[in-house]
Amino acid sequence: MPDNSRTISLKLRLIRFAAVGLSGVGVNMGMLWFFKTVVKLPVEVAGAFAIEISIMSNFILNDIWTWRDSHQRTFLGRMWRYHTSVAITAFGINLPVLVLLNKRLGVNYLIANLFGIALAAGANFLLNHFWTYRRKF
Repeated sequence: MPDNSRTISLKLRLIRFAAVGLSGVGVNMGMLWFFKTVVKLPVEVAGAFAIEISIMSNFILNDIWTWRDSHQRTFLGRMWRYHTSVAITAFGINLPVLVLLNKRLGVNYLIANLFGIALAAGANFLLNHFWTYRRKF
């Protein structure tokens, strides 16, 4: 028989993670636009800055809301684990997709970025749930 309390908790975490993720999409897209259009940085550099800012924004929100009951490590320990897990997907999936679609296929950089974010989102949740905020044994 399934553990309903754990299933509900996982569902609630997923909903909260998605809400934080949507705010992160806004931060990422806004920062990408700012660094590319206003500061005039190349899309690769603008994308990297936008990703880094959204990673930190999402960490703070996820830490105080999505996984607030899972604080078994220090703040810096959680931040390091979060940052490394999200950086794997953000810089390993999101940024390459952005650059590939924009530079090679001519897709608008904002639309290309949305594709990269979407591809990285599922991996981000799994890495955070099972590594960053997993319970210590």
